[in-house]
Amino acid sequence: MPRKALRTRLEMDAAAPLYRQVEKQILQCLAEGEWKPGGQLPTESQLAERFGVAVFTIRAGIAELVAANILVRKQGKGTFVARHTRQRQRYQFSHVFGNDGLQMFPDRELISFRRETAPAPLQAILRLQGETRPAIFEIECLLTTGLQRVAAMQITLPAKKFAGLTARTIRASDENLYAVYQNACGVNVIRIEERVHAAVAASAIARALKVAPGSPLLRIERIAYTYNDVPVEFRVRHLDAAKYHYRLGEGGL
Repeated sequence: MPRKALRTRLEMDAAAPLYRQVEKQILQCLAEGEWKPGGQLPTESQLAERFGVAVFTIRAGIAELVAANILVRKQGKGTFVARHTRQRQRYQFSHVFGNDGLQMFPDRELISFRRETAPAPLQAILRLQGETRPAIFEIECLLTTGLQRVAAMQITLPAKKFAGLTARTIRASDENLYAVYQNACGVNVIRIEERVHAAVAASAIARALKVAPGSPLLRIERIAYTYNDVPVEFRVRHLDAAKYHYRLGEGGL
C-alpha cells in the first residue's frame, strides 16, 4: 500500500475518547485493506508509536474491536483480523429454530446467479444511487437439512464490489457465504441488521418450499455491512411459519 494511505498519528478529536479514536483509525486501516482477513496486526507497542498514544489506549481500542468480533486475540501470538469460518457462522448468524426447539444449520443449494441492473429500491438499500446504471448480482438459493426444505433465499450484491464472484465459486465452496465473500472478493462483513415480517406464500415461493400458496411465512430481511457501515448485501429468506420460528438473543454479531 502506498505510504500516503497509511494512518499514522491520530487527528485529535476532543469530543471522542482516545481509545475510540484508535478504534476508528484501525477500522479505517481495515477498510483501506492494510490488514487482510486472517492477517496479523502490528504489536500494541508498534501501534502506540504509530498513533502517538499509550499502549493501554491501544489495548482499549483493540478490546472494543475484539468484542465486536472484528479482531481476534490469540494468546502468545498477537491480534489478527477475524475471518468468517463455517463454525463461526453456525453460531453467530443462525437464529432460525424448528418448532421442536432445534437450531437450524441448513446446507445451501444454488438455484440461480445472474447480473442485472439495480432497480431503484435496491439502489437505495445498497447506496448505489451515485453510480450510472449500477449493476447487481441476484442470487437465489434453497436452504435444506436432509430432505427438508428450510428456506428460500434471495441475495442481492453490488456487482462492482463482488467482481470476482461467480456461480462456480459459490457451488465449489461449502463455507458460509461471508467466508466466500472474503476469499473471492476481499469483502469482510462485520455486522448485520435483520427485520422479521409476516408474509404469505406467493406461487414461486410456495413451489420452492413445497407449501400451499397463501400459507403463512416468515420473511427475514438482512442488510450486511462492511467497514465504515457500507452496505454490501441485501438478503431475504422465506420460511414456513408452521415449522420454524426466529429466536432473538441466540448468537449474533
